[in-house]
Amino acid sequence: MGTFGSPIGLKGEIKVKMLTSSFEFFKMLKVYLNEDASETWNFIKMRILNDKLIAHPKGCNNRDDAEKFRGKKIFSQLSNFPKTVKGEYYVKDLIGCSVIMTNGKKIGNVVNVKNFGAGDLLEAKIKNKTYYIPMNKENLVFVDLDKKKITVNPIKGIID
Repeated sequence: MGTFGSPIGLKGEIKVKMLTSSFEFFKMLKVYLNEDASETWNFIKMRILNDKLIAHPKGCNNRDDAEKFRGKKIFSQLSNFPKTVKGEYYVKDLIGCSVIMTNGKKIGNVVNVKNFGAGDLLEAKIKNKTYYIPMNKENLVFVDLDKKKITVNPIKGIID
């Protein structure tokens, strides 16, 4: 869900790099865990400052305490995630799906979803070749999660 960054100030606040779609989504999860779920973190408060999430973990009282969090990844349980609506997908559900062009040619399998600032991109790989396909109405024709198949009609130049 995110990664703890550098401390902010002297009172135990920390920057968090969110890997969720929004601050509201991150905040609603309510249960925050480390990678092996051996630690649970609660936050006294969370806020947005200059488009960055600033969190104050409970028990984190000063900059030295906050420094101990740096680099730790934040997870949550799938049961805390909201149901998706039509046209929304969790990355975990897309990974492994076959990517097929409308003409039937297989492009590869989804290995990740990336966002370099201009929108989400399916990262599809076949052999040693990687393709990035924009996840918009022009390129994404149909997603069938039951069959693990994504049909695309990529704009000219994306696929050789």
